[in-house]
Amino acid sequence: MRAAAVRSGHGCPEARGYANLTAQGYFLDTRVRAKEDVAKDIEKIKHDIRTQKPKFVFTIDDPAFAMLYEDILKQPETKLVFTGLNRSLDAYNQKATFLDNRTPAANITGTFEYIFMREQFDMLEAMLNKPLKKVAILHSTDPVGIILKDQIISELKGTRHENSLVVFAAEDIPTMLAHAKTINETDDIDAYIPVTMSTIDPTDGTRKTMATVAPLLTKAIQKIDISLNSSFTGFGFFGGVSIDFYQMGFQSGFQAVKLLKGGTIKDAPVEDAKRSIIAINRKRMQELGIKLSPDTQGIVDQWIN
Repeated sequence: MRAAAVRSGHGCPEARGYANLTAQGYFLDTRVRAKEDVAKDIEKIKHDIRTQKPKFVFTIDDPAFAMLYEDILKQPETKLVFTGLNRSLDAYNQKATFLDNRTPAANITGTFEYIFMREQFDMLEAMLNKPLKKVAILHSTDPVGIILKDQIISELKGTRHENSLVVFAAEDIPTMLAHAKTINETDDIDAYIPVTMSTIDPTDGTRKTMATVAPLLTKAIQKIDISLNSSFTGFGFFGGVSIDFYQMGFQSGFQAVKLLKGGTIKDAPVEDAKRSIIAINRKRMQELGIKLSPDTQGIVDQWIN
């Protein structure tokens, strides 16, 4: 039995515990590679799927899913299990139907990446011991940056934090740094969310990802950086409530196991990621002069130095 795992920029699941199960992985690296090169790889992946007819295809994020799911819908013998989607499921479903609410109507299911924004803002207020005034979203204009910006807004819709958001779009590094200066100098902004996933650098024409831009932002902005996940905290941002990627992968893997054991696709409805962790960068906390109460320190799952 074959399974294909297609990822844009995250970890890849492994095939374990099942006899005669083989897996093949593909890494698209969409955040930095040219669109033309990615398109060539996608055509090869589609060809491999059509000819090898794997039992399952796993996609690890939005770019991989978006480029494959319509093709998979034409191959009902192959099931697609996604993980790490941030774009609205309705947006995908309107383009090519595969869901009836959260119940699969075709050969696709998976785990949606809920990013715990409500919990994040509640924790931030508890740490600051005051109501939030404004929180900035600083996002890149690549597809993933826009998707995540929209998801942050969507998760806070209908909450008392809905009108706290101020959005800054950065199409390149100079614009990002100009917005960073504004965020740092605006008294009403208590914190910001860095979502600069892939930002063009006009000095050399390449795209810079979060690992590269993080030191620029932490130097320019002396305010709490809210991390969308613990890998961002590892880049030097303050942190907060983060999705537990291991558990999200486990959820989608468990959905596939149900199908391997003979369940129908309707027995495996789409789920939200259920588990979060609290990760704090100790060095950044000290730089910002933040002191956490003993109770707050006690609920931190991961300290990053």
